[in-house]
Amino acid sequence: MIKLDAKKIGLLSLALALFVQLVTAVSLLSYSHRTKVYAEKNGRIINLACRAYDPFSPFKGRYVRLSFEEERISSKNLDKESFQKHTKRGEQYYFRMEEGSDSLWTVRGIRKELPSEDSEQASGKSKGIYIKGKTYHYMLYPSATETVSASFPFSEYYMQENFAQYVDTISTDDFNNLKPVLSLYVDKKGQCIQKGLTVLNGTDRISIEEYCRIKTKQP
Repeated sequence: MIKLDAKKIGLLSLALALFVQLVTAVSLLSYSHRTKVYAEKNGRIINLACRAYDPFSPFKGRYVRLSFEEERISSKNLDKESFQKHTKRGEQYYFRMEEGSDSLWTVRGIRKELPSEDSEQASGKSKGIYIKGKTYHYMLYPSATETVSASFPFSEYYMQENFAQYVDTISTDDFNNLKPVLSLYVDKKGQCIQKGLTVLNGTDRISIEEYCRIKTKQP
């Protein structure tokens, strides 16, 4: 039997940890690529209106913390299937998104389970795209004035540190006046990958990175 001293065991443990991290990184990159290709091929790119999350400092570190208009959903905008099962605080659900005339997507239904494509086509809901999220207040038979609170796992948008530092100097109101929109790739299981964050620069919609380059006069 081969005996290993503590130093060799430590090196082997470090090598194993690095190998696991490498495999994880490669897997994530592969998944991201597959999701982008799938979403582009099947028209599964959605746009969500967003705004600064923190009223004092919307940018922390190297990422932008965002909140979304669709985190406060009026029950009157939900389809009847949304109320067939009572939801619970903090549980995962699937939100059926539909595109509006302004190219922004809004929640039109909530499901506990992800419907199959066949069942959606049969109910006339095949034009919707489902995304994963959580609910935080939801009634079995809500009135038209009640709202559903939701949260989504893509509220942190990472940027170059110098760009994040610049945008940190913009007031919350000024940032929100840029009408920020987050675009997402959506896979068939409702998982989302960020495509990009855009803002208005005059009448043109450009990426937040390009906006920062213009304002800071960087190449």
